[in-house]
Formats: sequence, structure tokens, C-alpha cells
Amino acid sequence: MTPITLCSDDYAQNPGIDAGIRNLLELGRLTAVSCFSTSPTWLSTSAPALHAHRGQADIGLHFNLTEGFSHAAPSLHAVILRSLLRGLDMQKVEQELERQLDTFEAGWGQPPDFIDGHQHVHQLPGVRQVLLKTIQRRYAGHPVWVRNTVPANPAWRGKPQILKYLGGQSLAADLQAAGIASNHGFAGVYGFDQADYAACFQVWLDAAQAGMLIMCHPATEAYPDDEIAQQRVVEYRYFTSEKFTRMLAAAQLRLERLSIQMI
Repeated sequence: MTPITLCSDDYAQNPGIDAGIRNLLELGRLTAVSCFSTSPTWLSTSAPALHAHRGQADIGLHFNLTEGFSHAAPSLHAVILRSLLRGLDMQKVEQELERQLDTFEAGWGQPPDFIDGHQHVHQLPGVRQVLLKTIQRRYAGHPVWVRNTVPANPAWRGKPQILKYLGGQSLAADLQAAGIASNHGFAGVYGFDQADYAACFQVWLDAAQAGMLIMCHPATEAYPDDEIAQQRVVEYRYFTSEKFTRMLAAAQLRLERLSIQMI
């Protein structure tokens, strides 16, 4: 069976997301978890609760420049525009990345297995160069993989192509040149508006290849101040269903940690 990785984003954003991710880890239905070390609950409750699942999935940093957790933060639009115009202060970006990595390690007790970005900010011009430099300096003796957003199916249009040309393709090339591991194909991008999430997932499974990463955003319940709160619950219900496991089996796929696939 072909190995793929299913990665849930946004751990530590709120209790519903945390509970959903931990439940799915218990069921063996996730193989990567991307964590907000900027969350006020990361050190106090979220990271400690995740320790029980050590070894069940790759645990990584969800590098964050746009989620303020009740504090002011720039919009994604503003960050993208400033990156394209070379208006980001790269020294501050590097300091912020180091701070988030320090906090991640303080809560998790070891370096991340991987790094990606909230709203994919890690792939933006300037930011990706800082990321690669930091990984090479800080984790020279520790393998860390990085998510790229090059679509698993080149024929996909819309947002998958936007992500590809908004740094995804360039990041993939930079990672290869630097010898830093990454996924082979990316899926999970949609409008967060599909009641029939299984139909979306089938499209992604049809494009599966070894090393592909599918991004997801499950939660046990909807919390306020979350634009995709209701869709998170839809995703969670699908991943806890037998339909999910039947679809994987029918496609001759198995879930596996990307770090294991790279050994």
C-alpha cells in the first residue's frame, strides 16, 4: 500500500481543535500535527496533553505571523504584500521564528519533526530564506522536514495553483537544493465550505503518490472567532467514520509519518 501523510493544522488554537486532534491520534488517523507555539495554552495545557501521543505522529511547528490570539496581528493580505514588495523586516522575522522554536521546544521537550506555516507564510519570499537558514544553523544534526504546497495533481486549478506560485514551487526547489526533506505532492486545499467533505477527499486520494501530504483542520466542536469552525466539525466527523478507513483501503493507501518514509 502507498504511504501518505495526513497532517492536522492549528493544534493549540482552541480546546475543540486540541480534543479533535488527540482523539484522531488515539484512533491512528493522523500522522502529523502542526502546533501553534504562540498560543497562550501551548506551554500550560496543550503541549503537556500531547505528550501522551509521543511517537504516534510527527509533531511540528506551525510558524505564525498572522494569528494574534486576542492580540493585534497583521492580516495575511498585508504579510503577502509586504513580502512581495520586500517590505518585511527579515531580522524581526528571524527573531520571531527563533522565539517560536524556543517555545515549541520548551513545551514539547525536543526539536520539531517538521516546520510549516499558518496560512502558508513560511513559503513567502524572504520568509522561506530565513526558514532555510535557521534550519541549517539550528538543526544541522537533527532532521527536520518542511511542508511544500506544490499540488499533487498539476491539473488542479484555483487556490492550489495560487499557493504553488505564491512561493510553494520556489520553496520546493530551495529545499531540494539545500538537501532538506519535504513532501511529494500537497493536497487538502478547498474553500472550507463543503458539506460532502468525503467527495473532496476522494479527489485528493485519486492523486495520491508516495510521500504526499494532505492538510486537514478537524475539531470536535465549533468555537467562536474561528472562520472555519463549522467545517472543522464536518472534517472531524469524516475522519472518525468508517467511510474514511474504507476509502483509504479502496485506494490502496496507508497513513504513515513522513519522517519514517524518509529513512
